[in-house]
Amino acid sequence: MKPVSMFVIALFFLSFVAHGQVQVTHLVLFKLKPGILKTDERLLKAIEVTKTLPTKIPFISDWSAGENFSIRPIAYDYGLHAVFESRGDLQQYLVHPAHVEAVNLWKQIADWNVVDFEEKP
Repeated sequence: MKPVSMFVIALFFLSFVAHGQVQVTHLVLFKLKPGILKTDERLLKAIEVTKTLPTKIPFISDWSAGENFSIRPIAYDYGLHAVFESRGDLQQYLVHPAHVEAVNLWKQIADWNVVDFEEKP
């Protein structure tokens, strides 16, 4: 078989393997505790620290976070969406000192719900 043909077959195989992998999505929805206003210094600090996590934790593949703008009564106040290449990367994120710092800030001002799931990219 010609070398070029082997190269094409190798690329096809790598493409197939990559498409068969799953990624891990981590979603968190925060609800501010009673009495916590959006101007609270603790909230502003928690948001600031949370937004810096992708610069401090290299195995975050994708990241978005922000304040809710919906006025619906069932809406949460803040949310984040993170993507990892594996469950192992998610586990490393959960114990990373930068993440632990953010968790400790949020604990003072909010309750939250989390969902972690796998999906094909």
